[in-house]
Amino acid sequence: MIDRSHPDPAERTEQDLAVATLVGRYVERCEAGRPPCAHDLLVVAAEFGDTAVDALRTVLACYEAMRTCEDFTPVRSDEPR
Repeated sequence: MIDRSHPDPAERTEQDLAVATLVGRYVERCEAGRPPCAHDLLVVAAEFGDTAVDALRTVLACYEAMRTCEDFTPVRSDEPR
């Protein structure tokens, strides 16, 4: 019996690399002050399957949450300004 819940490691590695590359593009665009164009990146991720799309959405959501937290994190009095 084939366990379909865990993709082949070689396939997963290619998919993980694609998602990591797309996340990198998103971050680069954000840091350059350009629109991140997440929809375009999700279309590319879809070429690698639904799992890649879900992974990209999850990582981008976490990235945006971290950016938001950094924007609103107060500076502690013992930190240099």
